[in-house]
Amino acid sequence: MWKYYKKIFNYFKDKKLQIAIYFLTSLLIVGVNTIIPIFTAKSLEAITNVNLLNMLKYSLMVFIAELFYRLVSFINSDASSKVQDDVEIKIKEDVSKELFKLEMKNFDKEGTGFFAERINSEPRTLASIFLRIRYNFTEIFTSLGVLIYIFYLNIYLGIYFILVSIFILFFDMRRTKRWEKRRKEYYQMNERYVSDFGELIRGIKDIKVLNLKNYLIKRTTNKQKEIIKYNYKMEKEDRKFYIFEDVFHNLKDLLLIVLCIILIKNNLLNGANLLIIYMYRTRATGLISSLSSIYRDLKDFNLSIERLYEVTDSEKYPKEKFGTKKVNFKGSIEFDNVSFKYSDNDVLKGLSFKIKPHETIGIVGSSGVGKSTIFNLINKLYHVNNGHIYFDNLDIDEISEESLRNNISTITQDPYIFNTTIKENLQMVNPKITDKELIQKCKLCLLDDYVNTLKDKYDTKLGENGVILSGGLKQRLAIARALIKDSKIILLDEATSSLDNETQDYIHKSIKKIRKDYTILIIAHRLSTVIDCDKIMVIADGKVAGFDTHENLIKENKIYRQLYKKELLKK
Repeated sequence: MWKYYKKIFNYFKDKKLQIAIYFLTSLLIVGVNTIIPIFTAKSLEAITNVNLLNMLKYSLMVFIAELFYRLVSFINSDASSKVQDDVEIKIKEDVSKELFKLEMKNFDKEGTGFFAERINSEPRTLASIFLRIRYNFTEIFTSLGVLIYIFYLNIYLGIYFILVSIFILFFDMRRTKRWEKRRKEYYQMNERYVSDFGELIRGIKDIKVLNLKNYLIKRTTNKQKEIIKYNYKMEKEDRKFYIFEDVFHNLKDLLLIVLCIILIKNNLLNGANLLIIYMYRTRATGLISSLSSIYRDLKDFNLSIERLYEVTDSEKYPKEKFGTKKVNFKGSIEFDNVSFKYSDNDVLKGLSFKIKPHETIGIVGSSGVGKSTIFNLINKLYHVNNGHIYFDNLDIDEISEESLRNNISTITQDPYIFNTTIKENLQMVNPKITDKELIQKCKLCLLDDYVNTLKDKYDTKLGENGVILSGGLKQRLAIARALIKDSKIILLDEATSSLDNETQDYIHKSIKKIRKDYTILIIAHRLSTVIDCDKIMVIADGKVAGFDTHENLIKENKIYRQLYKKELLKK
């Protein structure tokens, strides 16, 4: 685990001032915690002896020490909070970057909630571990100081506290073993619940229209009940330990009093030292508890590291691999004998085709033949199993991530719209674009006229996933976003399949306005949307079954002709 320890502690390097303040104030806290019981005991002794001057003097010392302790504790907490918060943010930022490097098949398998739970919970544990261990080290030094002082006051009582500490060590070792096992099981159960609950929220619209709310809420609630039941079992076991611990500490104090009485009777202990030692009794045995806490913290730290870096660093979740070449695409695409499968399901079987720059190509075929898979492979969301993909005769594996993703824009049937303004939705793909250029792109997509009917124009907030926009307007905004991004290749994945004829006509007009400057691929549910394309590619059984104009395919391609006839019959 050492490489991960170094990785985490590197986040603390630029926090040297705060950490220095933190450690300095921690040492002062150790000192104050050590002397307060002495002043308190002296004050009690003065009360017993009715020595009013000493009583006032030591009470004032206790007050000043307590006041100093509160001030130093405030500075200590403030420094620790700053360090912890900043480190947590940095870990989350770095892990988020690593998360985006994972292949899509990881999210297909585990679900997004699984990864969201880890990225939200583990950085806090890792950020706090350094400070939690420091706190326990402070307690250790305080306890050591107290034990040494007790030995100085009375060697017999010093030996007594050492024996008690050995017993506590044995007790805590057993408890920590059971705690470690329960912690891992609880994490796994909670992870599954959070993942399911995340899906419940993300799919709330579909869940409503399918009337699945009762079924899914019940399923999620049952998982939560399992967690609560397991948590109750954990707490019940802890309560048993705590009861035993409390009884033991009460017995320890009783035996201490008995031992003190014996020592006093034999003139081996005086009243003043008795008061001081009695005031110290809880801190004298705190050494073992603090060591046990450090052990648990390290185990917790290791578990969090395993859970977090299993996602980002292990081979269990493969990462995307990109080349280093930075290029500006002209727009040609070639698939050379490409094969691909999801798990054991063969989708593409030696698919080959070539597309020239600035061509508009329609892609048609029955459901499940791999049309969307072609787009996923072009975007390198998945890796081909066999064959090669080329852009401008350059292998996709040689191209850098930035070049590939900047040169391609995909517009889906339901494009994702961010919960912000129209302007921000467009600017985020190209922050340097001027307002004039932005409006020009929106005019090309027939979006500008609609925006000008709104009260706040381009500053209109769109709500969750563009809730105020119709399907057609979402499509136009997505096309505008692609133009502002200045991608040379635009992919439309059934982008007009759910739109009415009038809205579909708007989208077609938008595409016609821009097609001469871009390579455009259109996956079509309705063949009428791709009739005007330069060429139409027919996909069947994972291969190209035809690649020509509409007129030629109608005459010569049986599969295309059947698809076209089916559409005519639907009308």
